[in-house]
Amino acid sequence: MFENIIGNTSNKKILEKAIETGKISHSYIFSGPEGIGKSLFAKEFAKAILCENTQNKPCNNCKSCIEFDNYNNPDIVIIDEKEESIKTELIKNLTNDVLKKPLNGNRKIYIIDNSENMTREAQNTLLKTLEEPPEYIVIILITKNHNLLLNTIKSRCIKIQFAELTDEELIEYFNGNITNETIKIAEGSITRALNVKNKEEMYKEIESKIANIGNINELELLKLKNSIFSNKDDTEEILNYINVIFLNMALNETKNAITYSNCIQIIENTKNRLKRNGNYDMTIDNCLLSLWEEING
Repeated sequence: MFENIIGNTSNKKILEKAIETGKISHSYIFSGPEGIGKSLFAKEFAKAILCENTQNKPCNNCKSCIEFDNYNNPDIVIIDEKEESIKTELIKNLTNDVLKKPLNGNRKIYIIDNSENMTREAQNTLLKTLEEPPEYIVIILITKNHNLLLNTIKSRCIKIQFAELTDEELIEYFNGNITNETIKIAEGSITRALNVKNKEEMYKEIESKIANIGNINELELLKLKNSIFSNKDDTEEILNYINVIFLNMALNETKNAITYSNCIQIIENTKNRLKRNGNYDMTIDNCLLSLWEEING
């Protein structure tokens, strides 16, 4: 199990032992930062639970495993909503489906990704099932923030906390094809690392402009602004990337360390304003202008 998933070795052992001993809970919470493999763990765990083989689960050869790999195993339901909230109706459909016994084996599995997005009413609807679960069901709640789940739900689930990947594990995942800057931005998340790598040219352009911000004119500053505006969904990663650049500059140019430290603080203030829903265009404008003025004294 989990041989193709990198990181969180202790959790692998916990889940493997549950499979080996057959002591599988009716409900789990897989909690941890985004992009570290929680969904992969949940699916591999589910596949092993449903596997028809008596040893070496999942075997990848039985009817259940083959159906699982082809996305047509009737005994697993995955809710992976892209909306900002998981509505009550969706959870009601799930709780109604729970009453139907498994079609293939003796287990039926439900995975709810981004479970923290369940509305309060939806969580209360799910709670009724968690309080009196049929013996054949396993529910896995995947969340970036378990604090957004009701305490009554958390008390009925086994919580497994997932950690960010180490720098070494990220390097292993990318077979060494990853820069130190990307590793720092990723903060242990494969998803964040992929986002940076998929837009490598854009990040290189930003790095070039930031590294020379003291020498660029207003036109170049406008181009930098446009690069950020045109990648609005990646703003947090871009700002983190800029801070890594300033941190490296502070370490390499100690005589300007205070200036670069002030620049890092400007970026942090910008991130906070955006989190408080400050005007996006104005906030980024003020950020870049403040950086330019700080560098140019």
